[in-house]
Amino acid sequence: MARSSTYQLLKEVSRWHVEKHLLHLLVRPDYRMACVPIADMVLPVGAVQRGAICYSAGVGEDIRFEEYLTDVLGANVWAFDPTPRSIDFMRTSTYDATKLRFVPTGLWGEDTTLRFYAPSNPSHVSHSVLGDLGGEGTFDARCVSVATAMKSNQHDHINLLKMNIEGAEDIVLQAMLEAGIEPDVLILTWEGDNALRKALTWTNRLRSAGYGFVARKDWFFTYVKKVKGPQPTPVLG
Repeated sequence: MARSSTYQLLKEVSRWHVEKHLLHLLVRPDYRMACVPIADMVLPVGAVQRGAICYSAGVGEDIRFEEYLTDVLGANVWAFDPTPRSIDFMRTSTYDATKLRFVPTGLWGEDTTLRFYAPSNPSHVSHSVLGDLGGEGTFDARCVSVATAMKSNQHDHINLLKMNIEGAEDIVLQAMLEAGIEPDVLILTWEGDNALRKALTWTNRLRSAGYGFVARKDWFFTYVKKVKGPQPTPVLG
């Protein structure tokens, strides 16, 4: 059943004017690290080296982050997005295809075909697999797990995983960690009806899995895998 426009409006007001500010009080960074803002995200300086393997799920119509990884840092990026508008955008965009590979599939917890629902605002690009968002139109698309994507690309590791996938991020994370895949850097946006709860719960789960929470820009969170040896300066207080 489609959600009413009133419900969507109240949800967005709560997300951006109430819950976002609660994040500052409830989820504090573990380390103080130098970071660079890129598009809507924050990347720790030195976290991605030349030749790194980066997976980026959720392209939309903006590849500034992906091009920073390829053009500035010299990384290799595989960008995933099954949305028709994203596919058209990538088809007509100019970028270094030897460094940035576009894959028109989605990431999920398993390999399957899922139905994607349109957003209520037709100007928005991103669709969601988690239920009717109130918009008109759907499409079905192939989705794969991170493990399957790595196998297809013959990767035995990935250095960075970025996700902006409309509320499915925790499902992908769960399957990925169960498969023993632990990227050095995780950058993701918490979305969906329970975004605040997911941000709190999953930040603690990722800490238990050996990640430190280092930065946030709005709902985009950046986590870095802890390494042996000297650690970044802890945040006190």
